Amino acid sequence: MNQFNPQSKIAPSVLATDLDGTLIPLPDRPGNLDDLKRLKEALDGAKTKLVFATGRHFESAIEAMKHYELPTPEWIVCDVGSAIYKRVGKPEGDDFEVFTAYEAHLEDSSGSVNRQAVEDTLFTIEGLELQPPDHQQRFKISYQTIADTLNQVVDEANDRLERAKLPYHCVGSLDPFMNCGLLDVMPRGVSKAYALLWLSTHANFSPDEVIYAGDSGNDYAALISGFRAIIVANGSEGLEDKVRASLVNRSIEDRLFVAKSTATSGVLEGCKHFGLF
Repeated sequence: MNQFNPQSKIAPSVLATDLDGTLIPLPDRPGNLDDLKRLKEALDGAKTKLVFATGRHFESAIEAMKHYELPTPEWIVCDVGSAIYKRVGKPEGDDFEVFTAYEAHLEDSSGSVNRQAVEDTLFTIEGLELQPPDHQQRFKISYQTIADTLNQVVDEANDRLERAKLPYHCVGSLDPFMNCGLLDVMPRGVSKAYALLWLSTHANFSPDEVIYAGDSGNDYAALISGFRAIIVANGSEGLEDKVRASLVNRSIEDRLFVAKSTATSGVLEGCKHFGLF
């Protein structure tokens, strides 16, 4: 479910975006704040559907919405694709409830996560630490490490999970505010892309209508899935090359736009490029 065959003639009408490093303004780029206002006005004017796809847990995503005065989405894909929340209270409601259909789907497809088996397998990896309890979820086990060793630790974690024959995988991303590496272990195949593609069969949009914006490793699956894709200028090292290579191999490289601007400004730039508004 991580890829589909896009139909290029279908116009975009949905912005699905990562938060940290992407939609959320960077602290050293005041222009991001101005472009966030422009982006909110454009989204309202075009009646565009908005989806957040974040590694944050739900409460943290809500906190970010309030703190940064972000636009209110219709859906929040959180915990790197392991949970989905739906906006309720039409037409201007800002409350959300867990989308139990997706929770049931993950339970049926992967079963309960054997957390202890995963933790025991990864326990001795140097520099790897469990994140606080509020970052742990039913279908996600979250770790952190120093930024410089992130890719190495992700590779080692996946190697150990494979050798232990555990049906889980590890994805990593950089926290642009804390300057540390974040790692999430989930049932194999689950990702932001997986959740968005599943959601598109249960919501009022199709995959062909989606523009996806991201900046780091846990956005990779969504960026190569076939959605129109935006990589902001502050994207992780090597991300553009990996995404481009995958899309070139499928002859859909025109689906990728690499912004010249960072974070919020790059999202706005990419939306204009793809004609969302």
